[in-house]
Amino acid sequence: MAGNRRLYSFNGSLYKMTGVQKVLLDIHHAVSGTYEAYIAGTIPFEHIHKDMGVKQSEYKRVRNPFMFYRSIVIVHERKYLWVFWLLNHLLLQRIKIVYIHHNIFSNLRRASIMPHTVVSISDRCTENLTQFFKVPSSHIHKIHNCVADIHPPRHRIPDGDTVTLLYPARINDVKRQPEIVERLRGHLNSNVRILFAGDGPLLEQLQTVTAGSSQFISMGYVSDIPSLMQKCDYMLLFSKHEGLPITLIEAAMCGLPIVCNDVGGNTEIAVDGKNAFVVNDWESLAATLNRLSETSSARYGEMSEASRTIYEEHYTFDTFKKAYLALLDNLD
Repeated sequence: MAGNRRLYSFNGSLYKMTGVQKVLLDIHHAVSGTYEAYIAGTIPFEHIHKDMGVKQSEYKRVRNPFMFYRSIVIVHERKYLWVFWLLNHLLLQRIKIVYIHHNIFSNLRRASIMPHTVVSISDRCTENLTQFFKVPSSHIHKIHNCVADIHPPRHRIPDGDTVTLLYPARINDVKRQPEIVERLRGHLNSNVRILFAGDGPLLEQLQTVTAGSSQFISMGYVSDIPSLMQKCDYMLLFSKHEGLPITLIEAAMCGLPIVCNDVGGNTEIAVDGKNAFVVNDWESLAATLNRLSETSSARYGEMSEASRTIYEEHYTFDTFKKAYLALLDNLD
């Protein structure tokens, strides 16, 4: 039992708000009542993204490597695993390391020093760990990401001619928003509208390719994605790769039907023919989006209800909290 030990959730990119930081916060909130829990990072407190809502009393900036002595450290970035390995093996810091495998990777296998305890967030992440990184199955613990329930009203059935899809994600090459605009422009019916919510390195490029368009709209960073979801008809995600997207869980929580491709853990949340349309090429994506207006009210209602049921059965904060406490309490 490790109940009285200090616990740090470590991430070196607390200046931005992505799915990784959301999971870090969820873990921190899940364990804070049981452990002496802190969020640890490399940046000044003032530079932490405001939407993380981190209190100064719960943040520890890493200045002294000995601060982690005999603590539990949950590491959210693979590139820092070697640092904690060195702290244990050269400085004898006796740290219990828990690594969260947030995505699927195909590089730096030999430089990735995996600890004894690894959390996989999806089946595809587990395959990546066992097949590429050669992590023993006994070292892997599958725990889904979660979303705290806001108890949204039953999602509305579209009542207009326009079909609005929300694409909430960091604007980058993996999420490929500018490419989506270029690929779909001229191939969608005039009643299909896609809202891109987020910021990132390709934001300026996205703003350029969507300038003047009423069909492709770049909204920039939006802090309250679930509220925006409730004003849209479908959730859209068409990434190159994924771990287990928080935005898909948010869509399920809001009872929103989904359009996505089969990468990473997407289909553990978005089940084709049940609460989602799963497509894997550009032609099929355009055809699917153009057919959305033909979905009957009854069918849309069934898909909405199925999304909410999937959330309630697998992705609640309570389920997430119990799983992490069980894992951490048995590290010793």
